[in-house]
Amino acid sequence: MRFNGFLLQLFADNAFDGGAYCDFSSSAAKALAGKDILLAVYNADGSKLIAIGGQKGLTINRSADSIEITSKDTAGGWKSKIAGMKEWSIDNDGLYVPGDEAHSILSESFENSEPVCIKVIDGKRKRGMFGGLAVITDYPLEAPYDDAMTYSLSLEGMGALLDLLTNKPALDTLPGNAVLDVLTVVSVAGSSAGNTAVYVNPAREAGNTYRYSKGSAVVYPSYDDDCTSMDTWDGEAELAAASGERLLIVECTSEEKARKAGIATVTIQE
Repeated sequence: MRFNGFLLQLFADNAFDGGAYCDFSSSAAKALAGKDILLAVYNADGSKLIAIGGQKGLTINRSADSIEITSKDTAGGWKSKIAGMKEWSIDNDGLYVPGDEAHSILSESFENSEPVCIKVIDGKRKRGMFGGLAVITDYPLEAPYDDAMTYSLSLEGMGALLDLLTNKPALDTLPGNAVLDVLTVVSVAGSSAGNTAVYVNPAREAGNTYRYSKGSAVVYPSYDDDCTSMDTWDGEAELAAASGERLLIVECTSEEKARKAGIATVTIQE
């Protein structure tokens, strides 16, 4: 085993000419390309996330008020300040695409003076970056005679802009994907020590199956994810688990594709 470890280390030390170049760990190699960052909007009932068609520019503005706390005895005669209330806004622009679903949602929300739920997506790495509720404050369309028709969009935040990389949601929806239906999962003490009895609502649809996983950090699958790596459950048998664990139940199609899911905190028979 020590000899094999030596060979692996030797290979690592000599990879890419001993690391003389092609440093994949460098900050430059990890930098994000702006073209991969997309602004998306949820439809009215939150069942679908749609990337805005034709977008080109995206600016995420975050700022805070400053409160001056200068007094006569402030050292050196310099003003002193602290941060006050925070706010955020987003500016987005691009080519206007008639009939685009996202633009239809934005137009309806603007006409009705209703907020929209937005999400900033890293399209290359398939993950959310920011999310929040916003109002549309500016939404002009421009149609110059010698250029393509374009749009500009200004959004102002209502409450926090959540950093989804720091506060990763259990369910990270991406544009173009349908959203899982929600299962209500309840865990109660089972009939024997170390077991939990599990109840799921609504009832499983004909032909579907249940899969489950448990642990301290289980997360929802995405719609249509393959669930064959998870354990099977017949919907009735008690499950062995540890008190306080998170238990994920997924209802899958006969092809083991995720359709519904829910999470419960485990209660067991001590």
